[in-house]
Amino acid sequence: MKFLLCGLGSIGKRHLNVLRNLGEKEFFCLRSGNSEVRTPGDVIELRSISEAAGAGITAALITNPTSLHVETAIELAKQGIAIFIEKPLGKDHSGIHELSRICEEKNIPVLMGYNFLHHPAIHFMHKLVNEGKAGKVISARAQFGTYMPGWHKGEDHTRSYAAQKHLGGGVVLTSIHAQNYLSSFFGEVVEVKAMETKGNTTGIEGEEGIEILMRHESGVLSSVHLNFFQKPYYRNCQIIGTGGTIFWDFMKPVVKFMNADHTDVWKLGAGAFELLEESYRNQMIHFIEVAKREVHPVAGLKEGIRDLEVALKIINEIGRN
Repeated sequence: MKFLLCGLGSIGKRHLNVLRNLGEKEFFCLRSGNSEVRTPGDVIELRSISEAAGAGITAALITNPTSLHVETAIELAKQGIAIFIEKPLGKDHSGIHELSRICEEKNIPVLMGYNFLHHPAIHFMHKLVNEGKAGKVISARAQFGTYMPGWHKGEDHTRSYAAQKHLGGGVVLTSIHAQNYLSSFFGEVVEVKAMETKGNTTGIEGEEGIEILMRHESGVLSSVHLNFFQKPYYRNCQIIGTGGTIFWDFMKPVVKFMNADHTDVWKLGAGAFELLEESYRNQMIHFIEVAKREVHPVAGLKEGIRDLEVALKIINEIGRN
């Protein structure tokens, strides 16, 4: 297959390395001429998406700033190219209906880049929920905290797209994973409330911390805490049901089930970051299958639109629209 990378920042390079490790060898990238990022030697530069069709590109990865996702996807869809869109789908409603229409008319496969849907722990927790391990699920809680100023040493974090609102930054859109997998577990969000933290400790333009409360169509009440100011990095999820609690801590490669009588522990791998790498690998394997039209996407354009709609309601709830 021939892959086009639309953006060679940190996440674009990560996906490129995964594809290399999967044995793929034909890579192209879309370059504007303004980027300071050096193009790897095994990647051929293209100056426009129209060149991609002539080059025989069959699949593209959109890993540029969030504000450019939808317009890039529209141009790729017009060329009949299978599309991977790094989360989130976009920063607002602009172009979404046009993209949906073109993809439907031309039967373009789209996979959203929610790598945590492919994470062994999230996958296993979903399996336990479906099997009724925790009984009837009543509520769930997910947390994610990271220190944004420490992401890339030597760089001004306030200039990153994740920090700038007009580029689709802020913790709600940038860290949309939990909202996505909780909706995957428990169904559509039918009601949402949110409050933003105060104080802006990181100096970014977008929101740096938020507490979200969501009611799902299944009746489950889930809450999500997200922040860009936490040290050290932290991510977890707990699911509380009538029969017990399912728990996962990102830094430990295990999933636990606990009730009043006993605790079950399932070890899923050697370490936290090995499991994270596995999630990216699983995701790219799935995208290749989606691009070849061998399987339906676990999270397609429909889910991307769904999650963006909820995220925009959250942003509106805190007065950041």
